[in-house]
Amino acid sequence: MISKKSRLTKECTFDSTSISPQVDQLNRRLIITSIPSPLPPTFASSIIEVAKKEKLEKIWLWAPIRELAPLLEQGFLLEGIIEGEKKEKTMATMAYYIVPQRGISRKTEEEKALLHAIAEKPIKKLDPLPSSYDLRFLQSRDSFAISKLLREVFETYPSPVDNPAYIQELMTKGCLFAGAFYEDKLVSLVAGYPEKEWMRCEITDCATHQDHRGLAFTERLIPLVEKAMLKKGDYRFYTLARATSYGVNRVFYKLGYRYQGRLINNCDIAGSYEDMNLWVKYNINY
Repeated sequence: MISKKSRLTKECTFDSTSISPQVDQLNRRLIITSIPSPLPPTFASSIIEVAKKEKLEKIWLWAPIRELAPLLEQGFLLEGIIEGEKKEKTMATMAYYIVPQRGISRKTEEEKALLHAIAEKPIKKLDPLPSSYDLRFLQSRDSFAISKLLREVFETYPSPVDNPAYIQELMTKGCLFAGAFYEDKLVSLVAGYPEKEWMRCEITDCATHQDHRGLAFTERLIPLVEKAMLKKGDYRFYTLARATSYGVNRVFYKLGYRYQGRLINNCDIAGSYEDMNLWVKYNINY
């Protein structure tokens, strides 16, 4: 059951930096998706003060590469990179740990070994999908089915997907969902969340019901979402995958995504804090 605390994410503002960081109580983190450039002198101290006031443990932000050095000097750590077609479009994902223990991974060696393991097997062509399954894009009327599937697959989740109204709101903002159906029941899901400011798109909400695994639904659905999103803009695709999950990391490796870093104890998913691998797709062949 996904915790109802996931609904407590809120926004706060402070005038000196003109941004609205998200106070994510479920994951005990402050999220900043866009920062001013050049950075105001009080930027770091201001957001650290907000995080401490809200009793959070981590600050997670995306920053233009030109702000990397100033943030490193102020105690932030580089956790991943999304390269842009031009250097000024390159983005860094960075972290500041209010609670130092939050920045220590418990499974570093296991996660490193997994990255080697996913590249060992050859990539084979997918077998035809059984005729009893259908793949299609999802609409607002499917929001209850989407929420139900995500509740069934994940014990906890970093966003309030247990609320169908939240799913419907995502759709109005341009997020795209694709799913697999068996006898009119949604059994697998993939979503694309566009971020127009930086022309990138997160591939996320990858979930398959336990009774219908083994048919490579995630691998089949991701290209559908990518192709549909490319019709709307020249997006760069990325994902954050649980660093201990062989299956999901293997899928993105097979689809041509490149490993670009790891976000330590980034979110509460499947019952505990998880390190998340950053995968980015640079070569689109559609």
